[in-house]
Amino acid sequence: IDMFGDPVKNEKGWEEVMLKDIVHPERIITYGIVQAGEHIPNGVPYIKTGDVKDGEILVEQLQRTSVEIAKSYQRSQLFENDIVMSIRATVGTVALLPISLVGANLTQGTARISPSNKISRMYLYYYLKNDFAQNWIGSYAKGAIFREITLGKLRELPVLLPNLNLQLKFEKTIQSFIEGKQKTKTQIVNSDMLFQTLLQKAFKGELVE
Repeated sequence: IDMFGDPVKNEKGWEEVMLKDIVHPERIITYGIVQAGEHIPNGVPYIKTGDVKDGEILVEQLQRTSVEIAKSYQRSQLFENDIVMSIRATVGTVALLPISLVGANLTQGTARISPSNKISRMYLYYYLKNDFAQNWIGSYAKGAIFREITLGKLRELPVLLPNLNLQLKFEKTIQSFIEGKQKTKTQIVNSDMLFQTLLQKAFKGELVE
């Protein structure tokens, strides 16, 4: 909000475009495989709605389809820097695609959003997570029990397009925060391991005053 202003008021006068206008020109917003068939242990992984949670893709639980089926859905193949969004059930949940899933695919319940060079991936990701975008998506999601938003409507999502340099500054700030957060997690894990080691030594009588 401090950097870009309120997306509802747009008091800074940023250009407003539709989501479809800032994706890679060769990769439209699309969903994936209709019928993935039985799980193939060494097959191509695909992302279902339930695999997108809290901003992450639950890689360990992904199902896999055959190479033949995946090839028939090359239009929804995933690339580096892609964003994945749930368009059914938990409509609007988004996650950044990890490098390990480049070449994977989707199902009908998830959509691929490939940012173009007009927009920062991190800016778009956090824009999609903000209340304005989530409320807009929610207002166009249909179904009382089984909620979903159509690709056609999702492509019309309004996106504010600030100066690219400002977007990149935001991205750099976010990356620094993420790196700091990861460092803190590592320190906590190491502290816990040290504490458990000390406990074991204490109960074995190995600690001396």
